[in-house]
Amino acid sequence: MLCFYDNEATMYIYRETIILSALGIIVGFGFGWWLHHFIITSLPPDAAMFDPNMYPLNFVFSALIPAIITAALAIVVHHKTQKINMLDALSSIV
Repeated sequence: MLCFYDNEATMYIYRETIILSALGIIVGFGFGWWLHHFIITSLPPDAAMFDPNMYPLNFVFSALIPAIITAALAIVVHHKTQKINMLDALSSIV
């Protein structure tokens, strides 16, 4: 990219995405715990019994899935941005 090193430009673009993904995971922990508690206590099925406990592995998997998806998309878009000819991009603005 123009006037940036490759990793500098990538982090400039994705800093907001990484911060928002981390905040979404943290907020999702609280909302997910509340939703799990609400469903298990207020809507128990008659024919089945669920374990009402939350385990640390539940939180690990729920954090890993969006983190992996965010990282994979960041890698794909990073490679796409490396192929952009910045001089042509700037000349198309004028």
